[in-house]
Amino acid sequence: MSLPIPAGTYGIDAMHSQLGFSITHLGISIVRGTFDKYEGSLIVGASLAETAVAIHAEMASINSGNAMRDGHMHGDDFFDVANHPTMSFQSTSIEESDPGYSMTGDLTIKGITHSVTLAADYNGSEVFPMDQSTHFGFAARGTISRSAFGVSYGVAMVSDDVKLTLDVQFVKPAG
Repeated sequence: MSLPIPAGTYGIDAMHSQLGFSITHLGISIVRGTFDKYEGSLIVGASLAETAVAIHAEMASINSGNAMRDGHMHGDDFFDVANHPTMSFQSTSIEESDPGYSMTGDLTIKGITHSVTLAADYNGSEVFPMDQSTHFGFAARGTISRSAFGVSYGVAMVSDDVKLTLDVQFVKPAG
């Protein structure tokens, strides 16, 4: 079994994609955010075993809608962006599941790598009318423990569980 798209290498259309997260604050509200600068690829092989996803995000591009909070997350209390400027995900396996797919991979944050599994869905394809390129949509969801990656701000104001949301369009690079 393979993905229902032609074999080849695809890049992320960042204008029409979003890498997001959400975390509970004080146990009573949810704070959401995104990473504004990222890149990635989807390599589609003849089978799912030959298919891979890689994504790299610039940690300094974190955007929670509050500049003071974002600046705090850049520091040692959270992501230590000066020493760990990127976060990365590299798939190690993609399998069919009901519904959709299960994608397992190595997630690296603050120089710490753990295997994580995301539930993924293929949302279909459409021709982008501006340049006639075909775009392929995917959504992936999962939850990680921030403390497992050394993101353990000493005050219990935010939950340990962080929900990840990836809404991504892949397209063949021009040329």
